[in-house]
Amino acid sequence: MTTVLASTLSETPVMGADGTEIGTVHNVTMNVETGALRHVLVTPTADTVGGFDRNDDGKIVVPAHCLSDIDDYLIVDRTKRD
Repeated sequence: MTTVLASTLSETPVMGADGTEIGTVHNVTMNVETGALRHVLVTPTADTVGGFDRNDDGKIVVPAHCLSDIDDYLIVDRTKRD
């Protein structure tokens, strides 16, 4: 995947690799010691969006290893979630 600054991800639309809309990037979590991206927190487009855990605020928690590409959308591969 292309290297991007975390600050540029805010409000980026998120789409599944299958073309389904998931939501928009709300925030990211990183390892403070290494700077490695851990998770992307996504505001879902609908309550029916599934396949990932949610935090206490209802945001979808997408592990970094599930991110596959970024262009107009941040693409998430749900098959990599395990």
